Amino acid sequence: MQYKTITPQAFGVANDLALEGDTVQSETEIDALLNWLILLKGLRADRAEIDMQIEVAEAHIKDALGDAEVGTINGEPVVRWSYVTTNRFDQKVAKELLSPDQLAQCTKATESRRFTIVGD
Repeated sequence: MQYKTITPQAFGVANDLALEGDTVQSETEIDALLNWLILLKGLRADRAEIDMQIEVAEAHIKDALGDAEVGTINGEPVVRWSYVTTNRFDQKVAKELLSPDQLAQCTKATESRRFTIVGD
């Protein structure tokens, strides 16, 4: 797979990286990693296209399965489309039933890092 050459300016590298509303805690130059950034951007675009193709293929197979949970080829099971029950916490109901203090006791702040490409 070939990707076109992209200049650093296409990523806003020559400009201030902080977007409106962003707070930059620290930054470091990654000029030497421009090719990795170009590759990553191309792979993400490919993934989006592949995800669409997967959705179409799954839709055809699910349509053929109908209400059946197992699909076979030559009598051998090859796909399974199972019913799954999931229990989820309903925050809206919790807010109606619990006092603000009780709700606060059930809340836990966590910190993580989100990786994004500026301009995407």
